[in-house]
Amino acid sequence: MQTVGGVAFGTNGVSNGYDDSYSLLTGTFGADQTAEAVVFRDESLTPGPTHEVELLLRASDDTGNARGYECLFNWAGEIQIVRWNGEIGQFTVQATTGSDSIGRPLRSGDVVKASIVGSVITTYVNGVEYARASDSAIKTGRPGISFFIRPGGSQKLLGLTSYTVTTK
Repeated sequence: MQTVGGVAFGTNGVSNGYDDSYSLLTGTFGADQTAEAVVFRDESLTPGPTHEVELLLRASDDTGNARGYECLFNWAGEIQIVRWNGEIGQFTVQATTGSDSIGRPLRSGDVVKASIVGSVITTYVNGVEYARASDSAIKTGRPGISFFIRPGGSQKLLGLTSYTVTTK
């Protein structure tokens, strides 16, 4: 991950694997977490390789392993909730209720938000609830941000300009 001009971007994309760029906050956090960020989207981003910004909840890692919940928002406005299960590349896409798309591409200034309260994970864009899932496999961890770009994409086309977290 890198920050340029106040915008955080991913640095992956060399392989087509699960090489998300991510960063977790340090410190102790309660199990109920809410993360919110503002999207930066360069106007030259056009259909093609996948570009995602991701909010992480209850995340942890060690050598070769990552666990936690990833709430991903791709450039086209699609949303998924994913549980990272440990070994890199081992994940479970969560079944959701609600909408898995905002119906348009993300734009600069859109506010993406994800929360987990108990076992309920909820995603929002600009204060409107979209996808919701329920999963109780991961009880603790830290919030963070993550990015994914497929090979052929450009890391500096979709990023985040601010990030805030609240926990209980």
